[in-house]
This record gives sequence, structure tokens and C-alpha cells, in this order.
Amino acid sequence: MQGLMLLTLLMFSIGVTVVFPQQVKGASPTIAQSANAQLLLQQGIQSYQAQQLADAVKVWLQAAAIFAQQGDNLKLALVWSNLSSVYQDLGQWSAAEVAIAKSLNFLQNPPASSDLQTYREIQAKALNTQGSLQLAQGKLAQALATWKQTSATYAQAGDKLGMIGSFLNQAKALQALGLSRQAETTLQQINHLLQLESDPQLQATGLLRLGNALRRISKLTQSRQVLTASLQVAEQSSTKASVLLELGNTERALSNQAFTFGKQEQAIQHAQQASQFYQQASELGLQIQPQLNLLSLWVETGQSVAAAKLWTQIQQSITNLPPSRTAIYARLNLAQSLTCLRPDIDKETTFCIKRPQQQLPTQNQVAQTPTWRDIAQILAVAVQQAESLQDRRAKSYALGQLGGLYELTKQWSEAQHLTEQALLIAQEIQAGEIEYRWEWQLGRLLKKQGDNKRAIASYIAAVDTLKSVRRDLFTINPDVQLSFRDQVEPVYRELVDLLLSNQENGQANQENLRKAIAYTDSLQLAELENYLGCNLGQIVSLNQNPNQASRQAAFIYPIILKDRLEVIFQLPGQPIGNYSSLIPQTVVEKTLEQLKTALLGRNAGKIRENSQQIYRWLLEPLEPHLQKSKEVQTLVFVLDGNLRNIPMSVLYDSKANEYLIEKKYALAVLPNAQLFDLRPRSQQLKVLGAGINTALEVENRYFAAINATEELQQIQQITSSKILMNAQFTKANLQENFNSGGFSAVHLATHGNFSSDPEQTFILAYGELLRANDLENLLTSSQKRTSSPIELFVLSACQTAAGDNRATLGLAGLAVRSGARSTLATLWQVSDDSTVKLMQQFYKELSQPGMSKAMALHRAGQVLMKERKYQNPYYWAGYVLVGNWL
Repeated sequence: MQGLMLLTLLMFSIGVTVVFPQQVKGASPTIAQSANAQLLLQQGIQSYQAQQLADAVKVWLQAAAIFAQQGDNLKLALVWSNLSSVYQDLGQWSAAEVAIAKSLNFLQNPPASSDLQTYREIQAKALNTQGSLQLAQGKLAQALATWKQTSATYAQAGDKLGMIGSFLNQAKALQALGLSRQAETTLQQINHLLQLESDPQLQATGLLRLGNALRRISKLTQSRQVLTASLQVAEQSSTKASVLLELGNTERALSNQAFTFGKQEQAIQHAQQASQFYQQASELGLQIQPQLNLLSLWVETGQSVAAAKLWTQIQQSITNLPPSRTAIYARLNLAQSLTCLRPDIDKETTFCIKRPQQQLPTQNQVAQTPTWRDIAQILAVAVQQAESLQDRRAKSYALGQLGGLYELTKQWSEAQHLTEQALLIAQEIQAGEIEYRWEWQLGRLLKKQGDNKRAIASYIAAVDTLKSVRRDLFTINPDVQLSFRDQVEPVYRELVDLLLSNQENGQANQENLRKAIAYTDSLQLAELENYLGCNLGQIVSLNQNPNQASRQAAFIYPIILKDRLEVIFQLPGQPIGNYSSLIPQTVVEKTLEQLKTALLGRNAGKIRENSQQIYRWLLEPLEPHLQKSKEVQTLVFVLDGNLRNIPMSVLYDSKANEYLIEKKYALAVLPNAQLFDLRPRSQQLKVLGAGINTALEVENRYFAAINATEELQQIQQITSSKILMNAQFTKANLQENFNSGGFSAVHLATHGNFSSDPEQTFILAYGELLRANDLENLLTSSQKRTSSPIELFVLSACQTAAGDNRATLGLAGLAVRSGARSTLATLWQVSDDSTVKLMQQFYKELSQPGMSKAMALHRAGQVLMKERKYQNPYYWAGYVLVGNWL
């Protein structure tokens, strides 16, 4: 809340002179009335600052009545704008709309020049409030337009900090619209403006807000740089403690990111740095929030003894806080940390972040564990305070969290009652980011009580709510930002689990199977949107049915659940089917990791040992169905979790003594059925090839030479193509040639890297690294001019980041962002000679009439593996086709 409160006075007190009661004794009634109205206006500001929102509404309404009697339209506009803001905080959207409409109505006629400055300041504030309301209502384009008008008005008023705030709001709207590049450009413009600013307090505050905004769009390195600059400027100001707090939040985000990317040492270092910033902020007097953040960080990283000492201090400090929204959320935050501190809870049913513990080596003491009574009392006070302040949003959080506590103690009836109360409030105030939590919690409770039908309905409601709000879940207040893997992904998985468990005569019904496929697809889309940090809704083809794209394809949806591996399949002209292997998730993931290690180590024995196990789980039960369906030529996999790290071609059928690549089926991977154009290829390939055959050092990375020349020459002999080598292969040159040449395919023979960190997913050009944004700008800009999609995008020397189990998200994300119908890439960097041979054969096969891309790759792989030199799966299994297989 600190970032919000920095500008509270600016937002609410424009043009107001504070007049105290003793100053107006003996004054005329008109003067006294005016002074009282101004006093009420100021009292409302003070109540808002104390987050006593109902009190703020009460006194502002009184002020509005007096200003109306006086005919003071400017003050009326200010008061009604303030009221709209507080109604938004309370979730009273109709009242907020009425209030802002009144405010803008009072501003229709500009006053005389003497009051023009005040008029512009109030107008800018009202427009800013209107933009916030539009964003909350999902009117994203309108919010963006309003905030652009706000910036212009602040500029006319000479209010630099207001301009910066409105630019930040524009960036938030752009991000919500999925225009992340434009959002980042806007933020960089703000940074440039701040560098030219001479007022230290303004510069420090502006940089603080910019740093927060960058963190919210996952630009964590830039966020740290900007906040560090803010700290240098704020060294002698009251802003310093707030900057330290936000630096701690950014370091913590960097720690979580490093953990996600498998970089444990970096995760620990960032966590330690975050701890230091929180402690420094607390020492400067900003106690409660830094201490709460420090406590949750210590709980998350397993420093239970230190956390136990801290929580008793925090509890005493919170007890002394007067009732306010700050006090309520502090209690909720503390209760959450104390819940996660208990060793006996099921973390699968809480919002605890699940990551390996990082116990300090000096911790030999036993931590003091909070009792359930301790936590329940904290939450009960939060509920009482929310009721007394008439803060319905806070009440929903408090009731829902208390319901979650009863869930953990297995008091199902009480938990359900509290959860339903919390859900009703969230629905009434249209707070989707809260609503989905209680719908999910209610679904879990109903499932535990054996009411699967209602549980499924509640889970479906949670997923539907998530669809409408998930774009905002990563740009809202960092106090409530979510971990996708811990707090979004499980909703989808648990729903699919329920759908497949709800069986009749030992089989899931067709409707549930269709829903399971749909929600699995939705999970894939949500994960890609989270990875890319943008809204993919603009390119989703909702009416596309992949089963109608080819009558010769079988669709296979493996889903890794906690206690089993489920497989849903759909064959041409047949009902949807499913089967399961009762193998714990931990065993499945361990086997997949062992297979990946064996592939990279070229250990043929271990490859067969592990891949035949996965074949038994994943494909062996499907064999009888495939044998009956003679028309199937292609197996299209919609892979889940760590299965995406393994090429399906390497799965080994021990009964037939053959790898899957040796069977008759072509193979393809489909990250999401709605994100790719699945129509058949309608044009001959014309290839723009580019490669680098010399060693380079770019951005402090060394790249060894590869045999790109021969690979591209072979392609040139088979297809119509143009080749750019070495210094010719630049972003600008690639785009110029692509825009003018009518090419339908791009083949890049160069180093590349796929990672779950978008910044670490790149393709090497000459002297520069091309990232997803660059490739999107490069390839989709041409498509917009020609209306012709790229048929094929080939990346022949790429690899997935070591130690990163979600690295193939980088491949899927790049495939989506490129706009290509199909992407052919390598999961590891294969030897030059084998790549030359495989690509040569691939293009030869593809040049045959009616040949699909999947079958061309399949036959090329078969040819390669027949050569004695390349029989090890390392040489032929690393090539995967993503997207359109036709």
C-alpha cells in the first residue's frame, strides 16, 4: 500500500486550503460554511489516508452538499472524483460510475483564466479516476484513451508528478491489452524524463513508481536498476525507507525467478539481499510492511527459527494499530505466514509458495510454532475490523482466509459456510482476483465432502473467473501477486482430475472428457500467456477444431496428476477415450529427468531403460485403438509439464523392439490448438536462409563455429531460396529481405537457446542476439503487409537451457510469437554433420507433392538413424515439429 499512499495527498487535496475550526469563529455564515466544507474535505482525506473508507465517504458527502449550496463546481468536481475513487476501493462500481459522471459534468465549462490552473489540476485528477474505473471494468482501450488525455491535462497544469503517474497508468493499460512492447517503451520514456528532472524528491518518487511498474511486468533487472537510482536520490529524504522496501520486493521477485529457472545459488543470494533491504527499511521506521515481507520470505525459504522470533514482534506491533485497511491486511498477511510456518499443513491446499527450504546452517534451535488458535484470533479481529469499516473487499479476504483455516483443520462445514460468505461478497463487488480463490476453495471443500458434482461446478466457475482476470493477476499490487505454478496452475489440474475421476461404469463420460481436453488446452494457453507476459486472445481462433484439420491425425493429451498419469486421446471418427497409469507424479518426473540426462549423455542403455517405461505409461494402452484406426498417419501430442522436455520419437516399444520413430506415424507437438493456423499448406516453399559459420562473442557469451554453410547450400540446391551468411545476417538485413522477397519459410542455421526466462530465449545473429520480441517484429510485420503467414520457421542449432525444466516454454513461446504455422527446432545442439544430412533429407521429402511437414521430418529421421554413425538417439531424436503438422 505504500506506493499508493505516496500520492494520496496530491490526488485528493488539489486546490484546497486547510482551515481549522478555531480559525473561523465569529466569521459570517457563508465564510463559516465554506470553511466547514473545506474542513470536511480535509477530514475525508485524512480518513482515506488512514484507510477508514466508510468515514471518508460520509464526510465527503457532507462536503459535497455544502459546495452544492455554494455553487462551487470546481470543489464539487474534486469531491465527487474523490468519492468515485473510494467507491472503487469499496467495490461499489455503480456508485463509482455515478460519482465520476457527476465530477466530469461539473467540469464541462472551463472557468475564468484566474481559476484555470486549479480547473486543469482537478480535471486531470478526475480523468485519472475515470481511467482507473474503466480499467477495473475491463474497458481497457477506453482506459488507455482516458489516461492519454490525463497526461495532456497534467502537462497543461505543469504537474510533472501527475504526468508520470498517468504515463505509468498508460503502461498498465497497454500491458493489460497485451501490448507489452508498447508498455515497456512508455516506461522507458518515463525513465528518460526522470533523468532530466532536477527536483530530488520528485525524481526519487518518480523512479520509485517506475521501479514498481517495471517489476509488475517482470522487468526485474530494470526494476532493480531504477530503484537503485531512486535510492541514491532519496538518500537524505523520507522516501528512502519506501525505496528500500521496494528494492526488497524486487530482489525477492528475482529470487523466485532464479528458483523457477533452476538457479539455486542465485535464488539464495537474491533472498539474502531482499532480507537486508527489508531490515534496513524497518530500521528507518517503516516497520510493519517490511517486517511482514521479511517474515513471509523467511517462512518461504525455511528460516523457521528466525521467523518464529520475528512473528511475535510483529503480532505486538499489529495489536497497537488503529482499525484501518492497513491494519486488516497486515493481519491477513501475518496469518498467512503463520499458517505456512506450521509444519503439519498440506501446502497443496494453501497459498504457500512451494520451493526447497534454505535453512541457515547455524539454526539448531526448534522454532516456536503458532497455534491454530493464534492464527484464528488474528483473522477474527481482521473480520471484525473490516465489518466496522464497512470494507467489503477486506471482509471477503478475511472471511475466505478464515474459511481456509477451517479447511486445514478439517472442519468442513464451518469452512464451507465462511467460504460461501466470502465468495458472495467478492461476486457482489466484482472482485474476480478474489472470487476465483474462494470458488477454488469451495470446490476443494465440496470434493472433500464427496459432493463431486457441485465441486466440478465450483472449479469450472473458478477457471472461468480466471480467464477474465488472469491478465491482471500479474500487474496488480505486488502484495497480492500470484505464483502461476502454485496459485493458478493447480486450479486447472485439480479440475481435470475431478472430471476424469467422475466416472460411470468405470469410464469418464464423453462430456467430461471434452471438458477435460478444453481445460487442458486452457491451461496451456494460460501458461503461455504467463510466460510471454501478454494477452494471446487477439490471435486465438476460438472456432478452430483441430480434429477437423486432419482426418488422419490422432490427438494425445497426457496429463501429469499428483497420483497418476492420465492420457486422453481422440481418433478420427471415434469417441474420445482415456486411460491412466497409477504412477505418482514424482516417479514420472524422475523418469523423465533420467531420460533427458541419458539422451544428452548418449547413454543408449539408459535411454532405452527409461524411454520404454514412459512408452508403457503413455502409448502402450493406445496401441489397440490405433490398430483399429487404419487411417491415422500422424500422432499429435499436446504435452504437459516435463513431458515437453522429451522428444516423443525416442519412446521405445520393447515388445516390438523399436523406437516410435521407426513406426509408421509422423509426430508433431501442439502447445495449444487455438494458437496455430491448422489449414493445409497451400504454397510451395520459398526459403530465406541465414546462418553463421564463425565463432562469435556477443553479450559476454561465446558461440563456437558451426557448419552452417553446407547446411544452407544443401537447402539452396533443393528449394527456391536466398542465403544470408555471417555479416549479412543482421536483424535489419533479415527484415529487409523478408519484407521484399515473398518468402514463405525462414531457416536459421545458428546458435539459439530456449529458456523459461524470456530474456534467455534468443537466436544468434551476427553481433547481436534476437529475442522473441525481435522475431515477432521481424516476421509478423511482413505478414501484416502481405496477409500470407509463414509456413515454416526452422531453427537448426538450438538447445534448451541446462537445469531448466520449463525451458521448452521458450520454444513454444517463440513458435507462437513468430506467427509461423510450423516451427522445426532442436531440443539440444546436434552435431553439424547429422544436422546437414537430416535437413537435406527433410527438404527433399517436403518437396514431394502432398507431403506433410510432420511426415517429411519423420522420414528424414528414419533415413538418418539407419546410418551406423547416427544410430544413437542423440543424433536423430532432438528435432521436434511444433504447430501445424500438415
